[in-house]
Amino acid sequence: MAQAKAYDVIVVGSGAGGGTIAHRLTHEGLNVLLIEEGRWLDGGSRSRYIRHVHPDRTQPIACVGGQTKFYGAALYRLREADFEAVAHEAGVSPAWPVLYDDLEPYYDQAERLYRVHGAAQSDPTEPPHARAYPYAAIAAHPRIGGLVEQLVATGLHPAPIPRALDRRDGAGACRMCPACDAHQCGFDAKMDAETAAIRPALATGRLKVADGTRCLKVLTDPAGRRARGVRVDCDGVEEEISAGTVVVAGGVPRSATLLRRSRMAAHPDGLGNAGGALGRYLAGHSAGVVFPLVRWPDLAEIHTKSFSINDYYHGSAEWPFPLGVIQTAGQMPFWTELPRSLRPLAKAIGRHSLICFCMSEALPTRESGLHFDADAVSHIVGPTVSAVSFRRLTRLATEAFRRAGYPCIAPPRAPQLWHQVGTARMGLDAGESVVDADLQVHDIKGLYVADASVLPSAGAVNTSLTIMALALRCGDHIAGRRYAVLDRRVPAHRHAGCMPELVGAQTICGSPPNSI
Repeated sequence: MAQAKAYDVIVVGSGAGGGTIAHRLTHEGLNVLLIEEGRWLDGGSRSRYIRHVHPDRTQPIACVGGQTKFYGAALYRLREADFEAVAHEAGVSPAWPVLYDDLEPYYDQAERLYRVHGAAQSDPTEPPHARAYPYAAIAAHPRIGGLVEQLVATGLHPAPIPRALDRRDGAGACRMCPACDAHQCGFDAKMDAETAAIRPALATGRLKVADGTRCLKVLTDPAGRRARGVRVDCDGVEEEISAGTVVVAGGVPRSATLLRRSRMAAHPDGLGNAGGALGRYLAGHSAGVVFPLVRWPDLAEIHTKSFSINDYYHGSAEWPFPLGVIQTAGQMPFWTELPRSLRPLAKAIGRHSLICFCMSEALPTRESGLHFDADAVSHIVGPTVSAVSFRRLTRLATEAFRRAGYPCIAPPRAPQLWHQVGTARMGLDAGESVVDADLQVHDIKGLYVADASVLPSAGAVNTSLTIMALALRCGDHIAGRRYAVLDRRVPAHRHAGCMPELVGAQTICGSPPNSI
């Protein structure tokens, strides 16, 4: 990969964080190199949805656009309480160094960039919006609508899932496929990081994408106080590329392992690891499924990912601790992943039922996460599961569908860890975090992390929109913008001044954000 020109910023990773921050920086006039270990996906036939990936939310996917190429496009804002310390059955979810109000403008910008359809007033736990969603919520299919009405009749508040789809009130490319979850979209109608952010960034002429390129190491000056570029491998050829700003956005666990691999004399345990927090404080979602059975002969090919039940997010009348969410999914041939002897029964259930996810928050601890032996991960310790809360949420889900007149099956399986966050978390104390509230690695100028790794906790809703919002906010910081809302937990002096070390950066402090 020949270096054609000087870059202001190098971004490593092209998913929800990397793709979004590349969009922001290029639209601020900066020249950006986006490094992606995977390749561009072949669009293939445009006649149907084209590629399915069983929803393994524990491993990152290597391709341009990252895991968003196969996500369900459910873009939720974390609830206001998720930014505060919250007591759970099994421990405490930590407070963030920023509040919901600090992210609200960036949530709004991310929703417009990713064309989110939603209805804030429908969900009793939805946090305040300064503006309405950019597009109206997508109505449930008529065959699903009856179930929604029955749930409402029982006193619950099923709400439309905020979806990042090119629907635009029926005028977009979206055809409402049945398998809109864990699939690559064959119509470019899913607003993933590649479609919504990277393509428009390329159109500016200020972005170069180096796919099939592995970042071996982040480079710093000899004192280890400032980023100066990266070392990469492309087809067996190693090369060093210079830039005054490097954004690591490979996701969990790639970002933490890259920072560990980048260790040098001034940072013998890894960049950002002076306090031993690198790789630690892994969190996420404890997730499982239930299957409410439908009454018609089979489910047929209809769009099913449409509503969620968040009434139990903060707990229930009988349980004082947070429980989580119940969310419908797209149609997925999950039975193909089961032992052959179980497939006929599982397929029969799958063809006659909805798939609904139950998700509770899994809590970080100092020990949870990646434990290193030299540059390799020796073992991983999972986050703390609130097991009783998860079982209660699953039971409440089955009872809710049964009260609505729909028999419901809940497989007796232990919850899986989905939507992993942490391992390079943000915070004010370098002993307990890797990056500060601006996502800059403690004590290393020009080095940032902008992906799921920085989230101190996962809440119980999908985390992609929060990653995107934080990336936009970090992009503004790199470009020298002041924030509209000062972080009340962070000293005000950190907002002062621009960043003259950025080659070619525009001095635009105090100017209003660009429209998206």
